[in-house]
Amino acid sequence: MTPFIPLNNELHWDHRQGIEASRGYVVIFGTASPYEAYLFISLYKVLGAEHVLGAGCTEKEVEDLVDASRGPILLFLVDGFSKDCGVGLVNRLKEKKPELKAMLLINSLEAYAKNLDTRKVFNGIAAGGDVGRGGLLRCLEAVIRGERYLDPLLKEVNTECERFDWNELNQREREILPLLARGFKNKDIAAELFIAETTARDYVSSILSKLQVSNRAAAAAWAIKNGLIGG
Repeated sequence: MTPFIPLNNELHWDHRQGIEASRGYVVIFGTASPYEAYLFISLYKVLGAEHVLGAGCTEKEVEDLVDASRGPILLFLVDGFSKDCGVGLVNRLKEKKPELKAMLLINSLEAYAKNLDTRKVFNGIAAGGDVGRGGLLRCLEAVIRGERYLDPLLKEVNTECERFDWNELNQREREILPLLARGFKNKDIAAELFIAETTARDYVSSILSKLQVSNRAAAAAWAIKNGLIGG
């Protein structure tokens, strides 16, 4: 969840930009992982973000935090938070507090394809594979401006994506596949993600194996077909 500064300087941002953008809101985080919740809160408390109220791992925990909050609320959920990606919870919360703004981070295309109502319910939706290149910050800034935001990597996703098991790829492979589809070589991927070139090579080999394709072009075609990058 921590953004970084890419070496190519196309984007230049860090944690502080997100903190500053969200000031004026009470920030609440929701995830099914207690460890992830702890890391989130610890990070932002260390950075002095006192407007980050807390993190819940169940719908009740998140709802209690929202009920206890005063002023504008910015709710950030991870798709694994619940089977419906938090759609039911956000609907209930917005009935009580219409001014609440909700953002969703998508790590699983399969879960997203099964819950396309997220587009109607959430003010902003970011793709996990785009976080390191500023996707989450763009989503946050758009939501704060009062706009609706859908990550470009998700715009072509539809229910046909249920046939493809995005969860077979680990988090790092999900970050690398869109880069691979954009024509990045191993050394470019390594520079973008601050990893060794041999590590990038191994991740690419793993991606090809999991997608059951024989070359990078075929993997790129798979990514384009499944809405991970525009064709």
